[in-house]
Amino acid sequence: MKTQNHTIILALYITILMTITTVIAEAQVLIDSVIAVVNKQAITQSELVNEFRINAIIDKHLISEPNEDEKRTQLNRIIDRKFILQEAERIGITDTNRKQQISKRIAAMQEEYTSKREFSQVLQKQDIEIQALEKWVYDHIIYDEYYRLKFVNSVNRKKIEELAPQYFETNKKHFIAPATVTIRSVLVSVPKGSSEIQKQSLKTLSEDITIRFKQGDTFAEVSQNYKSNPSLTFNTLTLNADSPLGEIVSQIKPNNHMGPIPVPEGFRIVELVKKKPSRQKQYSEVKDEIAALIRNSRAETAYKKWLIKQKENDPWYILDDALRHVSVTNIKTKE
Repeated sequence: MKTQNHTIILALYITILMTITTVIAEAQVLIDSVIAVVNKQAITQSELVNEFRINAIIDKHLISEPNEDEKRTQLNRIIDRKFILQEAERIGITDTNRKQQISKRIAAMQEEYTSKREFSQVLQKQDIEIQALEKWVYDHIIYDEYYRLKFVNSVNRKKIEELAPQYFETNKKHFIAPATVTIRSVLVSVPKGSSEIQKQSLKTLSEDITIRFKQGDTFAEVSQNYKSNPSLTFNTLTLNADSPLGEIVSQIKPNNHMGPIPVPEGFRIVELVKKKPSRQKQYSEVKDEIAALIRNSRAETAYKKWLIKQKENDPWYILDDALRHVSVTNIKTKE
């Protein structure tokens, strides 16, 4: 960070420190202070607040007031992104229409919620306007594209091909195929909001199916007899042996049955088909994965070097006093 020039800082406060937005509903006023500057471009407190709130929406967690270190860490991420965005604009990446990409990414966020309505309610609760979310998504799209073009695509392919076999030999222990179990499964679904009577009825159904297996009925016979029941799902699954259900099923022998097992969806009756022990993967199985690891590692190294150089050559500032006064939970843009 460049040494702050108090005259420049004072001028910034006079000219761009406050953007005043009048909130008509309650006649409230939001003063959007500048908290950092990168190459004469201001970063405001609302950008930092939105960063915290949008991340809370994506991660689906309750937002709390960050401490000073957390605010500074998040602000530094925005500053780093600003350097990328400025370079992206300089070479013309920002000239392309990104509406479809923005819509696709927001749709992906929305899919993590049960409905559009719930997603809209979360945005409203976090006080995030759709325009602010679109701007945030747009900035990340531009960042990702510049990063890919500048750093990922510039990694030498031949160098990766040289390094990959050596990387595999050195890190073999990280390329182990886990032990698995293959099962035939009958899932008795218990819908959310079911009454106690309905739950008991479905539990009894799962117990009846378990008895059928113990009496010698095959999976195919049970499936045929109950195929019209909408509460039942029949399928074959392969699970990691160390998964919650995998650990339970691993206790029985092939062709044996277990159940009903309580699961989040309801009750499951299982038949163990086979167990497969863990094994060392071959290089041919993981060479693409290793190439991606090396490429990403070298790209990240190149990016960090580039960023250090940018910060050494270009003026940027954090306004510490303004940053201290930022509140992520108290600012309200509307009521």
